[in-house]
Amino acid sequence: MEPSSSFGKFFYFSYFAVGSYLAKSLLDQVGSLPLHLLYSTVEVQSHDDAYNYLLFWLTKQRFNESKNRLIASTSLSSGLDYFSEDSDDGEFDDMLDAEASDAEWKASLSNTRQLLWSPSEGIHYFRYGGRCLALTREIEERGAMLYTRTDKLRISCLGWDASILKQLLLEARVEYSQKEKGKTVIYRGAKRSYDNDFYWARSTARPARPLSTVILDHEEKTAFIQDVQQYLHPSTMRWYSDRGIPYRRGYLFYGPPGTGKSSLAFAAAGFLGLNVYILDLNATQLTEDALAQLFQELPRRCLVLLEDIDTNEVTSRRSDESKKKRKGNNKISLSALLNTIDGVAAQEGRVLVMTTNHQENLDPALIRPGRVDYQIEFKLANRNLMMQMFQNLFRDVLPSIDSHLEDNETDTLLLTSTAEKVPLLPAADHALIRPESPEVDMEQLAATFAEKIPELTFSPAEIQGYLLCHKSSPLDAIAHVESWGEKTLEEKKKKDTERESKEEDKNSMKDKAKKDKKGKKGKKGKKGKKGKKGKKGKKGKKGKKEKESKD
Repeated sequence: MEPSSSFGKFFYFSYFAVGSYLAKSLLDQVGSLPLHLLYSTVEVQSHDDAYNYLLFWLTKQRFNESKNRLIASTSLSSGLDYFSEDSDDGEFDDMLDAEASDAEWKASLSNTRQLLWSPSEGIHYFRYGGRCLALTREIEERGAMLYTRTDKLRISCLGWDASILKQLLLEARVEYSQKEKGKTVIYRGAKRSYDNDFYWARSTARPARPLSTVILDHEEKTAFIQDVQQYLHPSTMRWYSDRGIPYRRGYLFYGPPGTGKSSLAFAAAGFLGLNVYILDLNATQLTEDALAQLFQELPRRCLVLLEDIDTNEVTSRRSDESKKKRKGNNKISLSALLNTIDGVAAQEGRVLVMTTNHQENLDPALIRPGRVDYQIEFKLANRNLMMQMFQNLFRDVLPSIDSHLEDNETDTLLLTSTAEKVPLLPAADHALIRPESPEVDMEQLAATFAEKIPELTFSPAEIQGYLLCHKSSPLDAIAHVESWGEKTLEEKKKKDTERESKEEDKNSMKDKAKKDKKGKKGKKGKKGKKGKKGKKGKKGKKGKKEKESKD
């Protein structure tokens, strides 16, 4: 029977404490008696995601409010992230409502985070499901640094039946998953400071990006999503297994920077409910063993993202002079990388996405069929893409231009792309109307905008950056886009010239160093020959003298 009064609760917990003491006394007297005959225990390590589930659940329980031994923190995450003061995972942040007042918004600029209360180190008793449970929290120091601590949570109950403990952890997992519903969790390959091992560290949980926000050819985007969906279907795994085909799928996104390669990967992961695992192949301390271990620890359903693989010298195209086993700064060879991706012991069930700015620089062995099954080219913005971006950004915001412009001015604005001047509206006069308003044809505005920019010149990221500067006024965006384009092109040419100049200087310095090295070698060779010749001459003279003395 569950005690209702304070005295009843005190009596109940006293009974549990006395029982624990008697059990310990019995154990001291009968040293051979195993402890598991008295208690059922579940232990959770801080490097496991289950730690997140349990600690999050504990912070939300009412019994935690009455505890007098607590730990205050602003971030609760597994592993080393738990002790990070500037963790940017945003897991437990209070989110401001869209209708928040200016005062709330200004207060949020201070970046203060909600205080979270969790049980401190030691033993804590609480009730769950009509049973009295004990929570033991242990914090172990592995070195002098704060970030080398590890945390253990242990839940125990009297008796042999651990079903109540499993039920608690299952409830904690469900609550945690509900909190992350609609979010994409991102993990990054990181190195632990206390044992130098690599592991998947939770980085952040961001709202899933809608596929509609990725500006790409509709047919190409649909074909890619359908291909991944078909691959992840349970029947596909059986189909692969029945035919003895490794259950893996690889994708290559290639094209200029800022064209949406990583954006499509994140949007696809959010749409399909996959977590994203990002690995930097240029990490200086990443070894072949660590790479293999990281891939072995991947869950079956996930998206692995290798960004900018062309920047790693291991993956670059081999020349005739470098057919040998190559290694980058991080001690990873090409053969080790290929075996990790699709070797005999390679993990199955994951989706591998590689991105590159220069497909032509990649080693053919890396992107051959079987390792890369599907390739998508991302191009600079064409007219159709620019129109899509314009309509997507301004779909909910339009200025009412009829009240400010004469009919002939409106016609000039909408129909003439070469107009020298476009009437601008004061910011205070901008009014919000629905996109379907007959006052403005959004498609016509988008076409006017796209006609003012040369095709295949700017990346979608550059155009989006410009549009965001005029997010409340499509007319201003149209009016200033030509001058922005000219200025941006001038800056690009200037940067290209500077880069070419630096490359020329670098190459000339290399050539000079080679000549100097060659010159030193030549001098050394001449000196050596001269020395040998001198020695030979001396030896000859000495021999002649000896011969004469004998005679």
